[in-house]
Amino acid sequence: MKVKIASYNISGGFYNSDDKTEYLDKERAENVDDKMLEQIIETINDKDIDVICFQEIITTERIKYIQSICNRTNLKYYEFYELSECNIVKDTNCGIAVLSKYPMKIVQREFFPNPGLTKTTSSGKTYYLYDKGYMIVSLNVNNKEISLLTHHGFPYGVFNSTAEENMEVFKFFDDAIERYNPDIITGDFNAENFMPLMKKTDDKYFRTIDNITTVEGKKLDDICLRKNNKYSSEVLRLLSDHYMIITVVDLI
Repeated sequence: MKVKIASYNISGGFYNSDDKTEYLDKERAENVDDKMLEQIIETINDKDIDVICFQEIITTERIKYIQSICNRTNLKYYEFYELSECNIVKDTNCGIAVLSKYPMKIVQREFFPNPGLTKTTSSGKTYYLYDKGYMIVSLNVNNKEISLLTHHGFPYGVFNSTAEENMEVFKFFDDAIERYNPDIITGDFNAENFMPLMKKTDDKYFRTIDNITTVEGKKLDDICLRKNNKYSSEVLRLLSDHYMIITVVDLI
């Protein structure tokens, strides 16, 4: 049986413009971008996606971003984890979410240890690293239980740091993966070479996305599977600064 899984960092649901203002100093929008919302809904329906994992999706109830997608697609089940305020849209919070056409239940939600990075921009403002984390759900796919972990990693580069300089985060993540043993791992890792940083995970899973996944030409997003899974994948350039990644998994 095949299941089509997608992952997409939507940057708060706001269009990736050509504005050259430093990322952290960009003025927050008043609302989400309906153009992106429409494109997400159209893509889910056109591609017949079964499960999609979002990062930086608005979780504030008044915005109803998640509910709008569920109402207009076959993805009627959802779980989310609110991680922090949103730096893109005023007076909102954001986090990670899983939307599915299959029933699901929460297994775990947990914050990563925050490295406490800061950055002072050319404007003189100092910014602090928002919390990030992971969420695990159990999907009931035709009476077969499939565990899926999705997450959002810290944007080390934005804060003039690297993944390798923050190994405590990857050790924590590695330990969580070993503890819960998910069938599928998705998300925005915010690191191109993350597998070697997780010694316990490196020999148990493999990356299915071998393409650039951001407008900056980096491979930060992935869908990782166990060694015995067959798959096919594709990458779609949409309106966010990240691309949507899709993997069709042949469940053995």
